Amino acid sequence: MSTPSDHNAGSPGESGGLSKREALERMVAIVESVEPTNARFISVATVLGAILRRVLSVQKTAATAAISLGQQTIMDQMRSEMSEMIETLGKVLPEQVSLEKVPSGEEPSWWFALSEVTQELEASIEQLSVLVRQQEKGSAIRDLTAQVQRLLREHYNTCLEQARNWMDG
Repeated sequence: MSTPSDHNAGSPGESGGLSKREALERMVAIVESVEPTNARFISVATVLGAILRRVLSVQKTAATAAISLGQQTIMDQMRSEMSEMIETLGKVLPEQVSLEKVPSGEEPSWWFALSEVTQELEASIEQLSVLVRQQEKGSAIRDLTAQVQRLLREHYNTCLEQARNWMDG
């Protein structure tokens, strides 16, 4: 059985060995390079924004359910990266599409909150796998989607590590 971390984001070189910071910078460059009237790009960016909002929402919940400063710090770091991705996409979205004020739920259990984040990340990565494959190789849309997928994989792997640490005590 494969996991989201086993899948490639697209063609080689689309996500490569970029650091998180480099991937975020690449996203900014892609968004800034696209014509603001490119309806196809805006449509995909809107889908990406919705996915990122869902992930951010469960990450916020997990941050409030954290039972240690270390867990909260890790969740806050992932939330910061997710917010930065949403803000980057917001630059190309029509004004009526709001990516602000993402709600969080209440979950008193760190374990269940972490499980929700992991499940949402896994579902989002799979959804993006389909979206990446539908885009033309070498296109800005495919590259942007691959960068988002790569960062979500990083978050997924971080959550798996947190789960292992929690189970190991």
